[in-house]
Formats: sequence, structure tokens, C-alpha cells
Amino acid sequence: MKKSRYIMTALLILSILSMSMLLGCVGKTGVTSTPTRKYEIVKVTDIVDSQGAKWKIYQLRLTLEGGATFTIDLNLTNSDKVDCWYNTEKPTSGGSVNFQVKAGTAVIYPSGTPGATAGNSAALGNTSDRLSFTATQANGTSYRLVFHNNLADINSKESIFTEITYPNNNQGEDSIFIPIETN
Repeated sequence: MKKSRYIMTALLILSILSMSMLLGCVGKTGVTSTPTRKYEIVKVTDIVDSQGAKWKIYQLRLTLEGGATFTIDLNLTNSDKVDCWYNTEKPTSGGSVNFQVKAGTAVIYPSGTPGATAGNSAALGNTSDRLSFTATQANGTSYRLVFHNNLADINSKESIFTEITYPNNNQGEDSIFIPIETN
């Protein structure tokens, strides 16, 4: 008799807990999602130019959902020259990509307008851009290349092909880093 009373009490408690968990989920109707970014390293090449300087070329393909940001960090030394270009592949928006180069918190190269909306097409961004810069002691050694899809709709994906050329590090260490988290 005692055993069945314990079983009945346990079943009653489990059914009450199950009902309370189900009722707690009923009020939840919205789903929030963080825009994602994906990347693929297409090719990494070491080259030597006609003056004997050693360079490294990184080619990447990025896919950014609307509102997503992708950063690439570069550790450079004073007077290192960097060349970078990108092109949106099959742009779904006509060019919603904003591209910046940051040194610390300072933006040393802006392109497009952060936070622009589809209603303001002049400020959306670009379908391609190219720049070269030289690392300076005043700006430091850490630089960040920032790509951003300005479209608010998370389903508005942009595929971006980019190529970054910079001096090859003589110590065998890589100078380019892709952070695990970008937001």
C-alpha cells in the first residue's frame, strides 16, 4: 500500500511539473536569430617579387547574412604594405557591403555607411573596393579589416570574394587571424 502511494505521489508531481513547463512555453511566440557569417579559405600563396621581397596572398570567400559582420585581424610591423580588394559575387542587393580598416578604434579607411538601410540606397555600400595602406608606428601593429552586410533582412546574404596581400613574416608565423566570434 505504501509503495503504491509513493508511486501515485511521484506521478502526480511529474504531471504537475510537465504541465507547468508546457504552460511556460505557450507564451513564447518570437524567435530571435543572430546573423551568421561563413568563410572559406580559397587559396594561400607565398610569392617573391622581382626585388626579392617575400609576400603572402590570402584569398577568402565570405558569406554574410543581413546585418552580419566579418573581421580579419592583421599583425604587422612598421612600414609593412598591405593591398586588399573585394568584390561581391552575385550581389543580391546591388551592393550592401561596408568595408573598413581599423587601427585600434580609429577608422583609417572607410567605405560605405554603417547602419544604412535599403531605403537609402546611396548609402548602402559598394559591390567592390580596393585599397593599399602602409602600417605606421603611429597606428600601431594591429589592424582589423571589417566587412559588414548593411541589409537589415537576415535572409539577404552577400557572398564576397577578397584577396589580401601582405609581407611574408620571416619568422614563419602567420600575420593574419580570423576571430572565432565576430559580434
